[in-house]
Amino acid sequence: MNITHRPDLDDQVERLAAQLGLSGHGRKTAVIEKALKALEEQVGRYPSQSEIRASLNRFLENGQKLREEILAQNPDLREPLSQSLQDELYDERGIPK
Repeated sequence: MNITHRPDLDDQVERLAAQLGLSGHGRKTAVIEKALKALEEQVGRYPSQSEIRASLNRFLENGQKLREEILAQNPDLREPLSQSLQDELYDERGIPK
């Protein structure tokens, strides 16, 4: 990687290399690799399509179980559950009770 056309970046990488105790050939590349690794860890990676599908399936399955549990514990609630909960929690103006 050639960053010599950006003296400010080149100086910054050199300072970081010195602070990290890196010297010799490849020190700039090592600094950039460390920076990229830190950024990747900070950002995380995107899930694959199969991971997304699996998460959605778990969400749908758990959501149905949760609805069933709430209805079992509160027999006065009716379907659709979201409207029942809305009616229980908020008044006719949409303000929490």
